[in-house]
Amino acid sequence: MTLIRLMLRNTIRRPVRLALTIGGLAMVVLAFGLLRLTLDEWHSGVKAAANNRLITVHAMSDSLLLPLSYRERIAVVPGVQVAHYGNVFGVEYRDAKESFGAFAEQMSTFFETYPEVILNEADRLALLKDRGGCLIGQKLAARFGWKVGDVIPLKGTTHPGNWELTVRGIYRSSSPGIMGEGELYVHWQFANERLRTTAPDRADQVGWYVATTAPGVNPRSVVAAIDATFANSFAETRTEREQAYIAGWVARSGALLDALDWLSGVMNGIAALVLVNALAMAVRERTREYGVMKTLGFQPRHLVALVLGESLLVALGGALAGLGLLYPAARLYAVMVAGGKTVGAYEITAETIGMCLGVMVLVGLLAALWPAVRLSHMTTLEGLRHRG
Repeated sequence: MTLIRLMLRNTIRRPVRLALTIGGLAMVVLAFGLLRLTLDEWHSGVKAAANNRLITVHAMSDSLLLPLSYRERIAVVPGVQVAHYGNVFGVEYRDAKESFGAFAEQMSTFFETYPEVILNEADRLALLKDRGGCLIGQKLAARFGWKVGDVIPLKGTTHPGNWELTVRGIYRSSSPGIMGEGELYVHWQFANERLRTTAPDRADQVGWYVATTAPGVNPRSVVAAIDATFANSFAETRTEREQAYIAGWVARSGALLDALDWLSGVMNGIAALVLVNALAMAVRERTREYGVMKTLGFQPRHLVALVLGESLLVALGGALAGLGLLYPAARLYAVMVAGGKTVGAYEITAETIGMCLGVMVLVGLLAALWPAVRLSHMTTLEGLRHRG
């Protein structure tokens, strides 16, 4: 019998214990995978940010508004290709539980600024012609069963009053980390006209500017030039590259993300303890057998290989079972975390799979360490005298 066949037979000798151990490890891999998906979702916007997009907001706070007149001054800053702007357009559908992300954007520059938005040409032209029209993501459309041509009654929160918007297009996104598919977009000019009568103190102002830089232009020089344009004014600006701006938002939840990172480490510790316990029981039961094997000529390295191989087989079995559960669990998790609102992508990437497998291989190696050391130092007489 070869060493590998002996290793396989030892692994499946106790099928109930093996199933329970693999089941325990699978649960740990599942929890670890969901934590990694959560962390990846938080950082997805940073990874997907465009290098040529700059975000300009009020220097004191993101919640403060900037004058609309800044648009012309930003557009003529050397290196700026497109100057776009927008506002939050807070609305709810039938009640507060049916709210979603909505934004008022300058539609004439929206598609040029965000090429991630995928929309057919006919719908794009229809949206540009209809100031009372809106654009919705396909996840939002699926959530409420909306289709092109439907008139949506909405209740404004940031923009007071009742709104009736006609769906002129349903878009897909080539980069969900930047442009999700659960949002609604309306013409900024249309929303602003209503504000002039309902909340005139907030009219003709924008929440942010987005400037795209021309090819070959160093974005850092444009960042400095934009902020210098409005230095010492009554509304100074803070301009950052899109990646830095999103990273700043993520950093505000740094304590939570650090806690999730620590929790990932705890998960791996639990997996190691589960496997160490199972291996220790198996080795203790077979100590006498190992003593007999030594009398037959097996060297300590052979016994170490048996324990190490069994540990890795069980660890990989748990990893594969956990990854098999992770796919359906990720879909369910996305819906549950969203709470009926915007559903995140929570896509299982090759990096996530590689990390789960790598961690379980490491757990398998660590779990086999102590039993292997014991066997390597065990004498033949000690093995034969052992009573498990």
